[in-house]
Amino acid sequence: MLDPAAGPAGAVVDAAAVVVDCDGLLVDSEGAWLDLVREVLDERGLHAVPAADLRGLSAADTARRVRALDPTVDADLLVRHLDTRYSAALRSGVPRMPGALELLGALHGVVPLAVASNGTRTDVTALLRDAELLDLLEVVVAVEDVARPKPAPDPYLLAASRLGVDPASCVALEDSAAGATAARAAGMTVVGVNADPRVVLPSHLRVTGLDLVGLEQRGSR
Repeated sequence: MLDPAAGPAGAVVDAAAVVVDCDGLLVDSEGAWLDLVREVLDERGLHAVPAADLRGLSAADTARRVRALDPTVDADLLVRHLDTRYSAALRSGVPRMPGALELLGALHGVVPLAVASNGTRTDVTALLRDAELLDLLEVVVAVEDVARPKPAPDPYLLAASRLGVDPASCVALEDSAAGATAARAAGMTVVGVNADPRVVLPSHLRVTGLDLVGLEQRGSR
């Protein structure tokens, strides 16, 4: 799949529901995660592995990737280590991403809204509450809710099910390859939101920021 670039007008989407990622998309927490992953890789001498390659993965999938590179790693212990240190890093405060409040505020009450995240429910709920976004959402799917996290489609399929809509009628907003892969596998139209041209997203449309995403209501044409 080629990575399509959006035009200067951005992305105008027609959807029965919108499902969005949390980390790096609504809140600027992905930097803390990548810093932590970089520390873990460096501690194990895996200096040549880009932390960005693990962007958007769950702690469990990250631990499995690290163990594949270093068989001496205890994956279960590493998951607990990652979760504990990441939660501690978030307690220092994480800002909203530009345009997040404005976009969700505009969509709230117009189309059903959900978050589908690879984060733990405790972390995701706290992040969304602190960012004043939680009350704008009808559904929050966290990593504990599914058997398989992103890049599997399970989080997006569950979000659509809980919203009571067909995944094919949903638009997903994602900033990572793992998340975009998951949403696309769920049958959703995927809008990639990432200003870094080095990040390849398997999306149908791509924009550099949330301020370039708009909704066309069904029946308005």
